[in-house]
Order: sequence, then structure tokens, then C-alpha cells
Amino acid sequence: MTDKDKKSDADRFLDNLTSFLAEDISPEELVEDLRASGLDPEQLDNEFRALLAEHAPTWRQRAQRERIAALEKFVKRGATPPRARFDIEQDIRGVIQAMRELGAAVPAGAYHQKFLEATDTDLESLLEDLAAQYNVLKSKGNP
Repeated sequence: MTDKDKKSDADRFLDNLTSFLAEDISPEELVEDLRASGLDPEQLDNEFRALLAEHAPTWRQRAQRERIAALEKFVKRGATPPRARFDIEQDIRGVIQAMRELGAAVPAGAYHQKFLEATDTDLESLLEDLAAQYNVLKSKGNP
């Protein structure tokens, strides 16, 4: 069996596609040439679309696949998806308020209420630090 015999209709179609595209050929002429070569244009169209769906998905399909893959990574690692920045900021404000209610002096960095320059990672770290300080304050029972 030669290499030519091993190729599917879709493979032969794709091999010849560049030569067809290089010529100024109409769609009707292309269909006639395919039929003259013993190929079924309808079947080739279906196979070509299937290849495109598998290997050249739309941006929405790619985004959906990537989103699913990212969620699967989180599940495998036992991690949780990142929290919304607004939620982190609200939690920071809540811990600061709770610390003030205990009469504690809140660190100067925690007073930066706009959080515009801080990254999400920085805010998560600040929240963890403040929560740890708050837990220490609560366990001592005094500021």
C-alpha cells in the first residue's frame, strides 16, 4: 500500500487545497474538479468542518475549553477559584472594623482604603495578615 492509498479523502483534499487556492478557480470549478478526481464534495465538506471544529474552534469554544480546564486544575489541586477583588476589599474593611471594636491600633498599611495600586495577591496577603492579627487579639481578650 502506498502513501497515497493511506490518505483519507480529507487528507487528499487538504493536500490539493493549496494548489486549488493558488489558481483563480470558481467554487463550481472546484466541485467539478473534485468530482472528476473521484471525490464527494459533500463528504469532504463534512470532514473538513469536523476537522475545523476539532482543531480550529471559535474563540468561544476555546474560551469554554480553557475555562473547563482551569476549573479541573483547581479541583485536582483542591484549590478554590480566586475571589472577586471587591469581596477581598470588603473582608479587609470588616477585619479592620472588628479590630477597632476591640480597641486595637490598626497597622498603617491597612488604612489604605482605595486599594488601587495593590494587586489581588497583595490584598489577599493583607487580609491574611490582618485576620491573623485579629485572631491574636481575640485570643488575648484585650487590645
